[in-house]
Amino acid sequence: MMLCSTIRLRTCIVPILLALCTASVHSQSAPSIIVEPKNAKVVKIGDTFEFLCKASKPIMYCSIKNTIGSLNMRENTKKDSYEYFGKGFQLGDCGIKFLSVTENLHGNISCTVGLVDNDLEGVGHTNLIVAIPPNSVQLSIDKNEYKEKEEIVMSCRALGGRPAPTVTLYLGNDTLATSKPGQDIVNHNRQADYKDNNKKVICKATHMASSKDDAKMTERNLIIQFRPQPINNLGTINKFGFFEGVEGIITLDIFANPRPSKLAWKVDNAAPDLGLYYPLNEKNIVMNDDGSYAAKFRIYKVSREDVDKTFTLTATNQLGSETYNVKISFDPTPKEEETSLGAGSIVAIIVAVLIVFVAIVLTLFARTTGRWCFAEKVDYTEK
Repeated sequence: MMLCSTIRLRTCIVPILLALCTASVHSQSAPSIIVEPKNAKVVKIGDTFEFLCKASKPIMYCSIKNTIGSLNMRENTKKDSYEYFGKGFQLGDCGIKFLSVTENLHGNISCTVGLVDNDLEGVGHTNLIVAIPPNSVQLSIDKNEYKEKEEIVMSCRALGGRPAPTVTLYLGNDTLATSKPGQDIVNHNRQADYKDNNKKVICKATHMASSKDDAKMTERNLIIQFRPQPINNLGTINKFGFFEGVEGIITLDIFANPRPSKLAWKVDNAAPDLGLYYPLNEKNIVMNDDGSYAAKFRIYKVSREDVDKTFTLTATNQLGSETYNVKISFDPTPKEEETSLGAGSIVAIIVAVLIVFVAIVLTLFARTTGRWCFAEKVDYTEK
């Protein structure tokens, strides 16, 4: 009878004790871990990187796991490529310092810590981004040649690179477009302008992991086709510095692409007298450094009558033509053409200033002496 009671008592106590132990374990919660850095960190190859997990209480052990494996850290851990980082286990610090970051460290890095008074482990993690410069850049332009006012579609893309580099499109020295943060491509459309002919479209990628000198870049010349362009909007082109009795050459710099296929010179709307003049035709045209073409007309011996004449050139290519009217002069090049203000404008400004000055002086004189409009009024009304 006594034996049965003892067996029943043990049968009741064991489940109760197990239940109490289980309840005690389940009443604990995983310790809170503060991670530094909290957000993803971008680091260049060769730089140091510090990762720290902080618990609010002392820890018994510290384990770091990354892309190359697990590392059990102690306060005195010091290796060739890494070492313990923190203020000690007693203060709850579990950390690692990589002395020289390598590409294979790229990815997730985590910590696992065990607390003295908690059966559950604390875990923290962050992301290490190892910066890699792009391998190359790719410039895309939808056509080889454009006619004036056609739409040009272009794009610049960086191949490779982590994180995404900054990609920029240039036209000559002018910036056309820059990629948005996190994007490795930029697109740009523009209307073809004759002034853009032969300018370089440059695709360039800059990255934190490469120096300015190592920036990836490629370029391509824009080819714009256009008719001969006007030289000015005045209708008549004045050429100065000719001398009577000696040879004179009229030179017009014409922008056109393709080059003018025909040059037709006239003197006062008539064919030039070949005994007096030598009009150089399209076969003699020369390309200047700025891309224009020098069309020339030779006067064997400049006379006073030539000053009164109008020399006309019609330049033609496959896209159209343009007519230029030229007058020559014995006078030197006027200074007003070399400055933003002409002599007439300067004289007008001086006269205006003098008029204002005289008006101010007369006004002060009249007010001081009581003359004219400042004279004292006389009341003729009878009182």
